[in-house]
Amino acid sequence: MAMKTTQKISDSNQFDVIVIGSGIGGLTVAAILSKLNHKKVLILEQHFIVGGFTQEFKRKGFRWDIGVQAVTEMAKGDIGRVVFDYITEGKLQWEKLPNLSDKLVYPDFTFEIYSNPQRNISDLIRMFPEEKASIKRYFSDLQKVTIWYKIHLIADFLPKWLQRLIKLCVGRLGKLARLTTKEYVERNFRNPYLKALLTSQWGAYGLPPSQISFGIHAVAMTSYGKGSWYPVGGSQAIVDCILPTIKKAGGMVLTQRHVTEIIVKNGVAKGVKAKKTHNAKAEVEAYYASVVISDAGAFKTYTELLPEGYATAYRNQITAFPKGYSMLFLFLGLKESPEKLGFGTQNYWIFNTYNHDQALQEQLAAPDKIINSCMLSFPSLKNHTVGRSTAEIIIYADYNYFARWQGQPWRKRDPDYYKLKEKLAQKIINFVENYYPGFKDLIEYYELATPLTVEYFVASDKGSTYGTASVPERFDQKWINAKTPIKNLYLTGTDALVHGIVGATIGGVMTAGIINGLFGFFKVMFAIIFPISNSKKEI
Repeated sequence: MAMKTTQKISDSNQFDVIVIGSGIGGLTVAAILSKLNHKKVLILEQHFIVGGFTQEFKRKGFRWDIGVQAVTEMAKGDIGRVVFDYITEGKLQWEKLPNLSDKLVYPDFTFEIYSNPQRNISDLIRMFPEEKASIKRYFSDLQKVTIWYKIHLIADFLPKWLQRLIKLCVGRLGKLARLTTKEYVERNFRNPYLKALLTSQWGAYGLPPSQISFGIHAVAMTSYGKGSWYPVGGSQAIVDCILPTIKKAGGMVLTQRHVTEIIVKNGVAKGVKAKKTHNAKAEVEAYYASVVISDAGAFKTYTELLPEGYATAYRNQITAFPKGYSMLFLFLGLKESPEKLGFGTQNYWIFNTYNHDQALQEQLAAPDKIINSCMLSFPSLKNHTVGRSTAEIIIYADYNYFARWQGQPWRKRDPDYYKLKEKLAQKIINFVENYYPGFKDLIEYYELATPLTVEYFVASDKGSTYGTASVPERFDQKWINAKTPIKNLYLTGTDALVHGIVGATIGGVMTAGIINGLFGFFKVMFAIIFPISNSKKEI
């Protein structure tokens, strides 16, 4: 059940830590500092529901998870699982999804992906025997580059001389990671169908093959190969199981609070200013803490929340950095189970062409005229507590296509906006119907969310869903880091590490590690892996 917070702040507006935003990165770092360091944490969330992309919503008796299709790294002993067990005190349960995780659907064939790399390798070789050596090398390179990425991250917590030595030793893999995924497949494969297949899941990390770094592609594909899980009770269960850990230490969450400024004095973050969300006449509220953490993203933090004159170099670099895309989310309420048509828990990536980059550009230019691809999933088949059957369809979109209505209130925009939404919804439904006849007849209710909706509820830059774009240049940006040039100000979430629910969660761990001082990451990880009740480490 979506959690609305009505709790009012006490007479004191002083806290140990303030976290801007309640995405999973912000919740993670807040829970760690609450449990490990016994800090009183205030989370300020601009929406009326806590959780960012882990929240749920209801309409007409239907219930959807917003942004969680599946979660990796949740087997017993995996890094994601041990972190979630720690911050929820073991209350959050996970259900293993079937090994058939994804279906890649093209006009003339369908390829099934399993949480079993060896099976996937065998299936690909059977389909493309002339590319056998390249296929094996590709899966080997995925593993090697993923190892490089982990070393690259951990090295930042080591002495400078050791960092340089380690990065020198794994430098070749770093060059491989800095290729685009398209550059990698063009160098190593000949068959255009195989090239398309290996890059079909580009939608899972937000950029097409010509833009996404091979390093991020490798991390994602390696993670998916380990299997997928779903939180028992749905994505809102994640939030509901984390909040008690924060409140137990005296912390609290205030919703409908839009942070307008980070208070900085003499180069030191001291607190934040906030106002009631979407209320121009609301009074400014000030909250103070010795540590301020932003889960609002690097762009918003550096370009909107910091006073002029601070972190100017970062501000300029971020403004000029490539931007990611937003999405259209079509939420569907179904009359009966989609299993009637043979659908299962897997994600369906549906394409009408093999050139992903060209297809995306055509779709971005006029989504009401052409749909080239989409991702289809069925939340109700994964979450057995959801009740009525549901589906969700996601396609990438350009924020600027909807920008003319940006200044208008939610649910009160011009009629042309709603006419466009209806046209888009029908276009998307018909696209799926073309591949799965009878799908349209299952639909009882539908609702389309545009990039403006994402911007309104999540407050991301132009409705971006994956934070800072994961282009190859991302690896070399100093501002992609939990550290900031402002003392006592930190970033967390995807822009402290990498995209995705696990990436944002580990980003929260990284932030807590830096706040805990020298070798703090290792201290935090030790506490997470070997929890000791009533431990207290001051920061």
